[in-house]
Amino acid sequence: MATRLTRRQLVGTAAAAGAAYGLGLASRFPQIALGQEREMSILMFSSFVSANDEELRRQAAEFGRRAGVKITVDFVSIPEMAAKHAAEVSAQRGHDIVSLENLQTAMIEPQLVDLDDINDEIIKRWGAWHPVAKQACFLNGRWKAVPRMTVAFHGTYREDYFKQVGEPHPASWADVMRAAKKLRGIDRPIGFPISQCGDANNTLYQLHWSYGGKIATPDGQIAIESPETEQAIAYVQEIFPQMDREILAWDNAGNNRFILSGRGSWTLNPSSVYVTAKRTNPDIAVNINHHGALLGPKGRFGMGDFYSFGIWKFARNKEAAKDFLRFFYEEENQNRYIETGGGFNMPAHPKFDRHPVWRIDPKLQGIIGYTKWQKLTGWPAPADRRAQAAYATFVLPNMFAQVVTGKMKPKEAMQWATRQLRDIGYK
Repeated sequence: MATRLTRRQLVGTAAAAGAAYGLGLASRFPQIALGQEREMSILMFSSFVSANDEELRRQAAEFGRRAGVKITVDFVSIPEMAAKHAAEVSAQRGHDIVSLENLQTAMIEPQLVDLDDINDEIIKRWGAWHPVAKQACFLNGRWKAVPRMTVAFHGTYREDYFKQVGEPHPASWADVMRAAKKLRGIDRPIGFPISQCGDANNTLYQLHWSYGGKIATPDGQIAIESPETEQAIAYVQEIFPQMDREILAWDNAGNNRFILSGRGSWTLNPSSVYVTAKRTNPDIAVNINHHGALLGPKGRFGMGDFYSFGIWKFARNKEAAKDFLRFFYEEENQNRYIETGGGFNMPAHPKFDRHPVWRIDPKLQGIIGYTKWQKLTGWPAPADRRAQAAYATFVLPNMFAQVVTGKMKPKEAMQWATRQLRDIGYK
C-alpha cells in the first residue's frame, strides 16, 4: 500500500524566484509570475536508509520554494512499484516523475519522455556515466531516464573468521572456494542463495559472467548451453557442500540473517547487513568488512539493483519535473543525498565514487568504485521484457539448483534452461 509521507504546499512568488537567481540558478528555473503556481509530483521507492528519503523530501521542498512549485513526494515499497506503474499507465495520469528499478525503464519505455537534454548536460559537466547506467537508461538511441544510484551486491565477510583460517579477504571466486573449505572446517560456513529470490539472481549472474557464461547474445540468441556455463555449474557443484543446505530455500533476507546470526562467514549482499549489525549487534559489526567484485576466469563482474528517474509522457508538468531533476543533480545536492545514504547506495556516476562517505568508515573502503563492474540482469542480451522475465522466473538459479540437488546432470540443466529461455521469447 502506498504511504503518503509528505504533502507540502509551497507558494511561489517573484521574491522566491529572485532568491533562486541570487544563488546562480536563474538559467535553470523559469521566472514565476506573482500568484502563479505549478504542481509536480514524484513517485519514489522507500529506501532501506530512511535518511535518504528525508533528504529527497528536503530537496523537493527546497526546489518548490525556489521555483514556485507545489510538490508532492509519495513513497512505496519496491514490490508495490510495478503495480503503481501499471495503474498510472492504464489511467494515463498520476505522478510526473517516477522512480524506476533495473529493467523497468525498458519495460515502460514508450510511456516515458526523452531525457537526452538533462543527461547531455550532466555528461558535459562531469563526463560519462558508469556503463551500467547507460545500459539501463539509454534505449533505442535515446536517454529515457536519468540514472540515480545502485544497491550493489558486493562481498560481505567476517574478518575474524577469515583470519582464523589464515585467509585474506577474497579477491576472486577461486579465493572464495579455498576459504570456504577451511571455514567449513571450523563450522563458520560461507553462504549464498541458490533459490527463487532476487538475491540468488544477483549472486549467480555475476558468477556465471565471470566464467564467460551468458543466457543470450546481444541479438537475443540463446547462449546458455556452453562450455562456459558448464564450468560455472562445476564451480557451484564443488562449493555447494561447503554451505548449509538451507540456502536452497533462502529468501532475500536469508543471507542477512545468516551473517547476523554470528555463524556465517561470507556472502554477497549490500551493506545492509553491516548497517543493521551496527545498530543491533556491535560485536558482530566490528568484525564485518566488505570487498568488491570477484575475479573469475573470464573477468570481474558485479551486479546490483539499479535505480533511475523517468518522466511520464502524460505528466502534467514536464518542465517542472525536468527542472527538479536538474536541481537534484546539482553537485551540492548530490553530495548531500549520498552523504545521507551513509554509503549504502552506490553512485551511478564515477565522479561521486570519490565522495568522503566511503572513506570515513574504513569498513566501506573496499567497495569504492564497485559500480564500474556492474552489469544489468540479462547482459549481454538486450535490456528488455525477456531479460526481465528470465530474472522474474529465476531461470539461472533454478538451473544451478537442479544440478546441486541431483535432479539433473549439468547438460540436462542447460538444456532445461534453454527451453525456459525459448518460452520467454529468446531465439
